[in-house]
Parts: sequence; C-alpha cells; structure tokens
Amino acid sequence: MKTATLNKGKETKYLNEYPLIEEEDLYAYDHLKDGELFHLVNDQGNYIATAYVGKQHKGIGWVLSYDKNEVINTQFFERLFEIAKEDRQYFYNIEGTNAFRIFNGEGDGVGGLTIDNYDGHFLIQWYSKGIYKFRYSVLQAFKNVFEYTSIFEKTRFKDAQIDGGFVDGEAPEFPIVIEENFTFYNVDLNDGPMTGIFLDQREVRKKLKDQFSENKRLLNVFSYTGAFSVAAVEHAKVTTSVDLANRSRPLTEENFGLNGIDPKSQYIFVMDTFDFFNYASRHQFDYDTIVVDPPSFARNKKKTFSVTKDYDKLIQGALQVLAPQGTMLLCTNNSTFNLKAFKKVVKDTLTQAGVDFELAEVMGLPKDFKTHPHYKPSKYLKAIFVKIQ
Repeated sequence: MKTATLNKGKETKYLNEYPLIEEEDLYAYDHLKDGELFHLVNDQGNYIATAYVGKQHKGIGWVLSYDKNEVINTQFFERLFEIAKEDRQYFYNIEGTNAFRIFNGEGDGVGGLTIDNYDGHFLIQWYSKGIYKFRYSVLQAFKNVFEYTSIFEKTRFKDAQIDGGFVDGEAPEFPIVIEENFTFYNVDLNDGPMTGIFLDQREVRKKLKDQFSENKRLLNVFSYTGAFSVAAVEHAKVTTSVDLANRSRPLTEENFGLNGIDPKSQYIFVMDTFDFFNYASRHQFDYDTIVVDPPSFARNKKKTFSVTKDYDKLIQGALQVLAPQGTMLLCTNNSTFNLKAFKKVVKDTLTQAGVDFELAEVMGLPKDFKTHPHYKPSKYLKAIFVKIQ
C-alpha cells in the first residue's frame, strides 16, 4: 500500500483522530490517485492511520481506520452501516416522521459519503471522485444491512461522468410524500442536486412551529419549497414565502395542498430577497417572525451573494420589515462560517442597528446528522432565534 508522509510536527492532530487529511500537512501527495488507499505516517515512517484519496474541502482524503491491518472492503462498510443503523433506532420507531439521515459522512466514519432515508426510498450521495471508486463495496454493504424500497444516488463532485439516478429496488413515481413532525412534504430524489426538503433543519422547523409561529405573520425568505412556511402555517396567522426561482411557487403550493391548506390563503412571491425587503418596506408590510435561511453562495443578473460577506445585509433588510417585539430565525449551513463568527455577525449587526435583542435559542444539527468530535466543520448547521426587544 502507498504511504503519505506528514511534515514534521503535523502528526499530533491525526493522532487525536482528526479525520480530514489536509494538503499542507503532507510532505508530498502527487503520487496518490483518487480512490487509492494509503497509510498516513509520521516523518519517522511510523503508522498513524489508513485513509483514502478523495479531494474535498481543503483535504486530499479522509481517514477510514486506525488499524494498520484492517481491510477496507464490503465487510468494513457493513460494520459501519450496522453501527449507524443501531444508532438511529429512535428514528425508525417514532411516529410522525419517516425521513432522516442514516449515514452522515465523517460522523459515521466515512468522509464524503451520506445516505438519507425517505420513507424506505434511500438516497446515497457521493462527494468526491475518490469515494465513488468504492461504489461497488458501499452498495453491496448497504443492500446487506438495510431494508429498502428503492435506492437512488447523486454525485456531488466536479467532472462526474453521471449525475446519479435510480440504482435498485422498485422505482417510485415522483414526487413521493414524506412525513416530518406530522407535516407532509413532496420529495423528488431524481431531480437535480436537491430533493425538495433539507432534512438537517427538521428540529429547527419543529421549534419554529411550536414556539415562534402562534398567531404570527411569518415571512420566509429563500423559501425554496416553502418547508418553514408549511411547518408554521398550522399555528401562524398567515405566511409569506419568497424565493427567486420560478419553480418555487408551484412546489410551495403543492406542499401547502398536501397539508390541507389552500395555497391561495397564503402569500408566495417569486422575487429576490433584497428586492422583497425593499418592496415590503415601501408598502409598510411587517412580520412578527422572519426566517432567513440563505444558500452559502448565490448569483443573479444583478448581484452576487456570499453568506460570509453579506449576511449582515440580510439582517439589516429583515429589520426593515420586522414588527415590534418580533423574532428572526437566522440560519447558515456554511461549514467555514463557524458558530462563533456567525454569532459575532448577528450581534454586531443588531448592535450597530441600535436595537435591543436576545439570542433566545441556538440550534445545530439533529442527532441523525452525527458529527465528528474532532472536526468542527462537521457541525455545519447554525440556527439562531433572535428576539428583538
């Protein structure tokens, strides 16, 4: 097996089980090809870990094992899948929810690989060419461990030869309907990079529904398929959903309809978020609760948006149309924008705006999105409920 040697002094974090092999820590890695296994060694040649080559983030690969003699084969993945399945027995047995993550990358032992369960229809996502090289072993192990109706896959790396699609089982007609906290949503596992709902926000949607929507006028920007609006509508006075994508309107209307809500009783705008803030301000609309959950990066004909550079502008825009004693739900899934930095942007922006505020609730990933204790970016989701005094 090939080896990759760490620069002197770089071994400590890997001895402490840091999972991502970072480029700057290695003496050389040009001899390593996507999908190859290699032994990570210190500058004295002593074994530290077994990893695979899969370029992702700032890394060239992920640690798979700390046992030099462990064979990385179908049985290896079976063992990890059995553990992951056992860890999620709670989600298999609760009422009112049938969609959750059953394998979460480095949190479950294989960086670059995630698997979601949508009521028996499973979606495998490959995040590097390197992990995709293990496709046969992963699929065989999956079939040996999990009961499924169908399996779909998506490739999430550059230069993928295929986007993904149906793999095995009984292919359903999309959309299928999944249930989350007794609310229903349409899902399509075979339509581009997204499925119709972000499962990592499940507990945040529940918190919004249970504690911040009662008799409220709710505004949901970057609304996509309206999931936050649909979760809140049962208790809210009225919801307003805003997204720039033309397809957001019919997708949101369909999700309302699934839950017995007449879409015409709610407001849906196909519009840029910043333009909507200005529009609502001009018309003196205000909202008791505003949900802000933007993509990490977006570009349209007028402007480019980056979460790390422009989140303060979103907060300022939301303040224009927030009712007195209102609440903002501020979210980001950018793994490079850590919680400390995100909180600082929120606090600094609100302080500069001259408003009194309280961070009422700070949330992260639900338990099925298992994180890695020694890799902070695995805790990528941040959701902050801010009450304005």
